[in-house]
Amino acid sequence: MEIKSIFLHHIDVKADLVTPIEIKEDFDDLNTYVETLVADILENPNRRFYNWKDGDTQVKNSLTHIKNNSDKIESYVLNNSKRLLEKEVKAQEAVNRMDTEIQRGSLLHIAIESEGTHKTIICKVEHDEVVSEISFTLIRGLNTRKKLFKALLVFYNQNGEITHNYVYDKKPTKYWWDEFLELEPIITDEDNTEKSLNEIDKCLSRYRKNYYVDYLILRNSFLGHFRNREAFNFTDLVNDIFQDYTPLNEDFPREKLLKSINKLPEKNIFDTTFKIVKKKINKRQKTSIRLAGNLYLNINDFVDNLKNLIELEHTKGNKYVRIKSEEGYEKLKDLLKKE
Repeated sequence: MEIKSIFLHHIDVKADLVTPIEIKEDFDDLNTYVETLVADILENPNRRFYNWKDGDTQVKNSLTHIKNNSDKIESYVLNNSKRLLEKEVKAQEAVNRMDTEIQRGSLLHIAIESEGTHKTIICKVEHDEVVSEISFTLIRGLNTRKKLFKALLVFYNQNGEITHNYVYDKKPTKYWWDEFLELEPIITDEDNTEKSLNEIDKCLSRYRKNYYVDYLILRNSFLGHFRNREAFNFTDLVNDIFQDYTPLNEDFPREKLLKSINKLPEKNIFDTTFKIVKKKINKRQKTSIRLAGNLYLNINDFVDNLKNLIELEHTKGNKYVRIKSEEGYEKLKDLLKKE
């Protein structure tokens, strides 16, 4: 990999100021930093595909100058940084009432040649102020441990044409991809929500017949994950619901299920990060379990701690479903009391 150019600008929302930062690193360290940054973006499963909006948009227009390292490149990356500052100032004003701060950082532009093709990275990173061990003066540098907040990775083919873009943003923020980069998602939030729900549901349904209780708990949990979050993050879903799940049936094939779940985004083409559209969840909530004759247990929405509310009991040849419910007890105690 060859670094063609690299520019860093600190974005200070409070001071409403953009400051160019000179990167004082030796070549080997800088090369390692950029290689790790690219790997982080490429290997991270939580990314989304976007297209550029129509027209001559600012960041898109700057890409040619960045790629070709033109004599105007410094002014273009500075203007991009000023644009990000403008959008972040507006975004900060919008969230002030919620006592929230936009994550602070700097804008990094990198042009690289790798495997015979060009790639451009525009990302928001963290840099630190430290005291130099040599001069004992305050210097600024890239943080090698906490690197990446948000990123755009632009791919080119061998003819120098853009083929596709990755956007990494763990908590998708409109000011980044819409207002600053001026991109539009290829797959809508509604379609992403519906497709991801469908595919996870279908994957779980394979285990409904033989492992019904584990199926029921996992289905309830993943629907609750969607309902209780504003944004979808595939890694969070896998870690929170499937990775450390302890099956009730010891024969339940957890690892097989986990492998299938991890293949879903690429196999079925839905993004791994997007804003969840709540109305797409509702129609999947109801689950009905036949207890006896015309008696059913209906689960109409996500139930918190479902696993702790229902117990099974098998004594003297009889099988029971025990449900912890103060409300149900009060309503049924007179009807079912023994003479």
